[in-house]
Amino acid sequence: MTTRIRELPELVKNQIAAGEVVERPSSALKELVENSLDAGATQVRVDLEEGGTKLVRIVDDGCGMGPEDLEMCFRPHATSKLHELEDLDHIASLGFRGEAMASIGSVARVRVLTRPADSATGWCIENEGGRISAVREAGCPKGTTIEVRDLFFNTPARRRFLKTERTELSRCLDLLQRLALAQLGVGFVATHGDRRLYDVDADMDLRARVRRTFGAELADALVDVEVQHGTLGMRGLVAPPRFSRRDASRQMWFLNGRPLRDKLLSRVLKEGYRGFLEEGRQPAAFLALEMDPALVDVNVHPTKSEVRFRDERALFGWLVPRLREAVARTDIATPGESLLHRVERRGDWRPASGAPDPNQAWLPAGERPYELRPSAPRAESDDFARDNPFGSTSGYDVPTPRGAPASNDEAWRARDRFDGPFLQIDRTYLVRALPDGFEIVDQHALHERVTLEGLRDQLREGAVEVQRLLVPEVVELARDEVKLVESELEGLARLGIELSIFGPTTVAVQGLPALLRNPDAVGVVRDVVGFLSMHGELPQAEDVVEEVLHRTACRSSIMAGDALEQDQIRALLERAEVLENSQTCPHARPTRVKFTLADLEKAFHRR
Repeated sequence: MTTRIRELPELVKNQIAAGEVVERPSSALKELVENSLDAGATQVRVDLEEGGTKLVRIVDDGCGMGPEDLEMCFRPHATSKLHELEDLDHIASLGFRGEAMASIGSVARVRVLTRPADSATGWCIENEGGRISAVREAGCPKGTTIEVRDLFFNTPARRRFLKTERTELSRCLDLLQRLALAQLGVGFVATHGDRRLYDVDADMDLRARVRRTFGAELADALVDVEVQHGTLGMRGLVAPPRFSRRDASRQMWFLNGRPLRDKLLSRVLKEGYRGFLEEGRQPAAFLALEMDPALVDVNVHPTKSEVRFRDERALFGWLVPRLREAVARTDIATPGESLLHRVERRGDWRPASGAPDPNQAWLPAGERPYELRPSAPRAESDDFARDNPFGSTSGYDVPTPRGAPASNDEAWRARDRFDGPFLQIDRTYLVRALPDGFEIVDQHALHERVTLEGLRDQLREGAVEVQRLLVPEVVELARDEVKLVESELEGLARLGIELSIFGPTTVAVQGLPALLRNPDAVGVVRDVVGFLSMHGELPQAEDVVEEVLHRTACRSSIMAGDALEQDQIRALLERAEVLENSQTCPHARPTRVKFTLADLEKAFHRR
């Protein structure tokens, strides 16, 4: 009988393995640079041509190889990093499988030049599509140089699946930047043709590398993170929410020096920035985890791009609060300066050297610009006060020239953050003067944050104050929704949401949190039902606050279009002042924008 199952030739095995390990030039680059780093390199140079399809050359100053090791390097599953089965339980190196060199050599023309530090002679070996030459002597500096030419020259079908040169080059550069951010203490240089694309010095710290990679504006705004618990540590930098993007390209995790994309760590960032970022935005963060290799399995994916943590729940619970603490230390406020920069970019006008100051050229000789001063209170007609959309105008007067008589010799300045008077623009935005400028406040967003934080405080104290309705409000629901609510009546009552079953398809609202302003009882019940339907049961109180009560706080807060009196504005600002985070609303939109005097001077081209 004819045997139908047979062992594949070695070259076919290696090309199949290459299909998993070497998908494109950046895949080959990753494997080879990781070898350089495992060899102890402190300087790595990468030269590319045609996006890496024509040439990928890696030059390092690592430990190098002798002739015996060089002869073994293209054999499948030959590695210096593992010696026995138990080594798989605590892998500390970046590479370990011994597949890369054999796989790359089977689909490209590869040459290796290497010399150990203790050898006066270097050595060379070549592999052209699986045909391996003998090892021979060659002159070369200490370390290893690997050239990969004509990737997929013998597998044209694979080559046709590559993207454009620009796309492949971009992927190579992105990979190298991630490695450079992960491997502090190692210098990197990347070139493409005759052009230098990227370089970082070995002595650059993480912030300096972020500055070189993503620019000074982001790097200067980052806040340091450094926490340790036994063998587990997290170090790195997190950015203020205003640097968020719609993609995760500024979101990087490193584990024991290995860049990785991990779903658990992505969730950690999402939770860490919850309440600070709008839905759909991705934060910028560069975070390195150091942990015992025995607590993580890196042998779960051919390209080692995924890992599995031994205790994901414990790790998640430890990381999130520490990350939130760091995020809270960032500059959460939206600075007015950033808005002014946008204005300047649209029309970056500057007076020519020697030209008269445009702010003063129109004034008669001896006159100076106008200045806002306090005026004596004056009577207003009832009609004017009623029709004026900005409320009372008491405390403001027509600007007077500085040289003219005035009721006070000093320029008007706010001596206290709550002195007032306050302006209300379009019954939506509040303006208050500060000693060093002024700020514009979104009244709805700020009151929403104040209400939510008040509910949180009451929950933490275990006593949510309830305002009972004089007449219970009945809400129609489906039968299964009523049963769901009935199973959680006690838990909802602890949150200040007092309900009772009124019939097979109705629920009566008896009371709601007293902090809510004109609450929509029907909306609260429907939000609760939606949340319970999604989760099946009432989870942690904090989650309910985030997912349910913040929607209620939104609907029950001062709205855009509500006219406010001076005392109401002052009370709102004073309540917000004591909050730990009043810079964003629960949806992570900014509550205020501050303009300093320096911002104004820039806007009016005084500096």
